[in-house]
Amino acid sequence: MNIQGFGAVRDMSISIDAPVTVLYGPNEAGKSTVLHFISAMLYGFPGKGSPAERGEPSGEGVHGGELRFLDKEGIPWVVRRCNRSREGNAASGKGERVHIHKQADNGVVIELGQQELEQYALGGVSRDMFRQLFAISLSELQEIRGLHSAEMSGYLFHAGIGGGANILEAERKLSQEMDKLYKPRGKVQQTAKLLQSIEDLRTRVADSRAYVSRYNEVVSSILEIERRLNLLEQERARTGEDLSLLRKALDIRPAWLEWQEAGVELKDLMDSSHFPPDGMPRYEKILEEERVLHAQSIRVEQAIEDAEDKLGALPVNDFLEQYGERIEELWAKRSLHEAGNRELAELTAEYKAQENRLEQLLRDIDPAWTRQELLSLPVSASDREEVRRIGAAFAGYDRRMEALFIEQRGAQRSAAAAESTLREARRQLREESERGQEAFAMIKPAAPQETAALWNQLQLEIERWRERRLSGAEPVPVSTRRPGRGRLPRMYAGLLSGMAVMTLLLAAVLLWTGAAEAAVVSGIVMLLGMGYIYWSAQRGREIQEEASEGTSMLDGQGTEHVDHLYSSLVSAPYAAATGSTIPGSRRDRNAVLTRDPLMVEARMRELRSVMEGWQAWRQRLDRLTSDCAAAEEKSALQAAELKTIHSAIEQEEKRYLELERQWESWLMSRSLPQSLSPDVMLDVFVKVEQGQELIRQQKSIGLKMDVLLREAEDYIVQCHEIIAADPEADPDGNRNPGVAELSGIHSRWKAYQEDSRQRKVLSERIQELRKEAAAMEEEREGLQQRKAALLATSRSADEETFLRMGAAAKRREELVRTIRHHEITMFSGWDETGRRRLVQLLELTDAAELEAQCVEKEEAASAAHSLRDELQERRGRLLQERESLESAGNQDYALQQLEEHRSALREIVSQYAVRSMASEFIKRTRRLYEEEKAAAGAAAGFPVLLDADRRCV
Repeated sequence: MNIQGFGAVRDMSISIDAPVTVLYGPNEAGKSTVLHFISAMLYGFPGKGSPAERGEPSGEGVHGGELRFLDKEGIPWVVRRCNRSREGNAASGKGERVHIHKQADNGVVIELGQQELEQYALGGVSRDMFRQLFAISLSELQEIRGLHSAEMSGYLFHAGIGGGANILEAERKLSQEMDKLYKPRGKVQQTAKLLQSIEDLRTRVADSRAYVSRYNEVVSSILEIERRLNLLEQERARTGEDLSLLRKALDIRPAWLEWQEAGVELKDLMDSSHFPPDGMPRYEKILEEERVLHAQSIRVEQAIEDAEDKLGALPVNDFLEQYGERIEELWAKRSLHEAGNRELAELTAEYKAQENRLEQLLRDIDPAWTRQELLSLPVSASDREEVRRIGAAFAGYDRRMEALFIEQRGAQRSAAAAESTLREARRQLREESERGQEAFAMIKPAAPQETAALWNQLQLEIERWRERRLSGAEPVPVSTRRPGRGRLPRMYAGLLSGMAVMTLLLAAVLLWTGAAEAAVVSGIVMLLGMGYIYWSAQRGREIQEEASEGTSMLDGQGTEHVDHLYSSLVSAPYAAATGSTIPGSRRDRNAVLTRDPLMVEARMRELRSVMEGWQAWRQRLDRLTSDCAAAEEKSALQAAELKTIHSAIEQEEKRYLELERQWESWLMSRSLPQSLSPDVMLDVFVKVEQGQELIRQQKSIGLKMDVLLREAEDYIVQCHEIIAADPEADPDGNRNPGVAELSGIHSRWKAYQEDSRQRKVLSERIQELRKEAAAMEEEREGLQQRKAALLATSRSADEETFLRMGAAAKRREELVRTIRHHEITMFSGWDETGRRRLVQLLELTDAAELEAQCVEKEEAASAAHSLRDELQERRGRLLQERESLESAGNQDYALQQLEEHRSALREIVSQYAVRSMASEFIKRTRRLYEEEKAAAGAAAGFPVLLDADRRCV
């Protein structure tokens, strides 16, 4: 077995060459996996429903392996199965790849299918029979464990026909269903439950006839209790109404007293019917507005006086009024003037720096160069691109040469390695050829094809010779078929030689150690053993000669042809002898041995071993020959590659010379030194461009400096004019205008501007205040008119009468609101009749009497409630008793249940009878089948399954 991947086992090889082999190991070691692997190799991979028997590997890899075995005729079979896909559900699905072949008598390999494998190699044993009789796993052992001793023989017999397990399962299922339906002295079966229910229904039907009189009594008691409950509810309603009236009177008595007092006070108040509803708020609002107007008038007059004083303290300046805007304009330009001076200084410094930079660039390019030469040298994009192209060509040449040199060194190393490999391959081929010629010098044919043809013909003749011997002679005794029997004489000879040497050595050692007696005893024992071995060898030779004489006449013709093929294939010492067979000579012994089947088999085994070694040597020789040819081809390729690299290097050197001539011509056309390289020339271009840019920048800076100088002169002239017109300036002082003089004038102008703004604001403020004073005077007159109208409306002679009438109106409003609030609190939710009863009760009864009547009514209501609860409880018990009597007296329902239970019992009895008869028929049929077919099945099946070798394991 070669297990490439099956379950947890991967890349494992197992050889089984004994009648009984035990695989042992701990749990999960792979014992059952090996068993399932054998079944899968013989019958295909099971479906997805049996993952353990299918044995898909957990990870990636091949799923399957190879199984090799010999059939009963000794023909080798090879079965290879590999599952390409894990999606198949059938044992031989599309994903399974199967290769089954056996070797024929003539050495030809024959491809076969699954059907031929089961028919010829497995004796027609199906998958189920193999699993139940040969590949017994834990599941089959557990199934057998549940059987009784009487069922074991039936299980094993029916396992061969594939239906025994199903038959036994059907019998057990029928028995279980019968036990569920009925079982003697059972209590949980359906039959026992139905019988118990029928007895209960019969008892209920007999007892229901005594419930009629009690039912009438219970109904009469229920009607009487319901009549008393109705009367009690009416009495409780009247008592509750009176109790509610008394409790309400007790609750509202304090509010009722306040309500009475408010009504009396309302009748005694002053008449205020003509007083407006909002008279007092209007009067108070008018008084408040008068106070506010008086305070505002005083504030406005004071503000007007303060503003006029401030306005008189601010004078007018004619000079600042005339030149103020020009002063402001010059002062605004002051920052620009200072910035222009700073920019002029910066531009001057920048101009000098660029001048220094330009001189440095000219020195870097050429000490003799001037500005005219710098400006005269054109720097175009085409020139720059031409220089870049030539520089890139020089750089590409360097890179290509470096790559070619690296490739040349690699090719040289590869060529040396290929040459070394070629020498090593030739040496190995030569050594292997010499070794094989020395080891297989006895093989005669020089051509390998001729040797293979002779060997195949010899094997075919040996197989035919075996078939003739088996078909035309009696079977050889068991003792002559034991392995190695033909080699017994030589084995005994070697054993005798070894024992003789051991006897001498042992005796010498014992004598040297001084144990003379032990040396004598051991010598005698060894001599006796040697005598027994010699006698056994002679006896075996006599038996062998007797067997050879009995079969020499039957296979003489076959052995002569085999000897001829053997001598044509292999040269042996005895094969070179000629002449007639002399009794007792070596050729006579050879003739005897060639007719001996055991000797023929021994010679064929030796020759098979030699030929297998020769075939392996020829394979190694062919492989070394192909390796040598491949090494020669690789060495030739490496030499051609090295030659190609040399030619590429020569072409690159020619291109470099042409490029160098082109560069020198370009420099001469522009009058440039010949020592310049393309990279340096690119730097010269950059410096020339920088110099030309610096010259352009100097021109631009010069123009800016001229503009800034003109602007500074204009600013100074304007400042001089303003300072000359200033009356406060010193006429004899320094008249050099500047930012300092302009700063003083601008400060005076800013202060004068502030005074002007204040003067304007004060004038506008005085006008606004005067308009506000006039508006307040008009508002004061309006308030006086509104006050007079309010007094006329209320018909008051003066303000004091108006105030008294307003207080009376406010009190009347409060009393009316209080009366309405108490009426809502006392009589909310009561109708007119209840209101009159409540007022009458409050007028005729004091608080103590009301409380006494309320307690009396509460005690009466409590007594009525207790009596009602007692009657309700009695009524509930009677209703329950009536329902119980109605349920118990329903004879029609109990009788219907009784009939339904009887029908169900008859159905269960029918089912039990059917299952009982079916179980008995299955048992009788199986017993008859086993008795009639057991002997014939055993005689026909087991010899095929066990290869005519009956054993008990």
